Amino acid sequence: MGKNKNHSDGVRQADQPDTMKASRHGFVTRSIHWLSAGLLIFGYIKGLDDVSQLADPDLLRFEVSFALVLTGVFVVRWLWTNYVAGATRLPDSAPTWEKTVSRYVHIGLYISVFTITLSGLGIALGLQLPVLSGLIVAAMIGLHELGLSILPLLWLTHIIGAIWHKVVRKDGVLESMTGKLFSRG
Repeated sequence: MGKNKNHSDGVRQADQPDTMKASRHGFVTRSIHWLSAGLLIFGYIKGLDDVSQLADPDLLRFEVSFALVLTGVFVVRWLWTNYVAGATRLPDSAPTWEKTVSRYVHIGLYISVFTITLSGLGIALGLQLPVLSGLIVAAMIGLHELGLSILPLLWLTHIIGAIWHKVVRKDGVLESMTGKLFSRG
């Protein structure tokens, strides 16, 4: 899907030889990644204690706006990494199991985020339209809580993978997203 098209975003050319090192993500990709992470952390810190708090119209508007922004950022992120810049920086020499785990963790992250945001919007809509209250809102709350429970496990797996590449594989995958922040020298 166009993963080697955009040369300006640091994507390794298809005709270059296999390398043991990861190529660097471009500025836009890194910015979207860290913006996404920041928004998710904010969402967890700010999270509601109870759905009844959404009776406050200002809080409801904020939560809906936040969900729409987060959804929009993740849609842009998905489109950017799948059609412009390429999603992975794993070297071609990476074992198949690493590529498979990486792919499924990233897919899981997207599914979890979209489950959280879309079910949150469903809860907000259900609370505003009495015809959707009851079973529909209960189902949306269940989906929302499921996504909120799974996402931290996927984050942890993602972080462990980044550390694995830094400490064990030493292939530059972590540095491809952090730049010189975690590199030596």
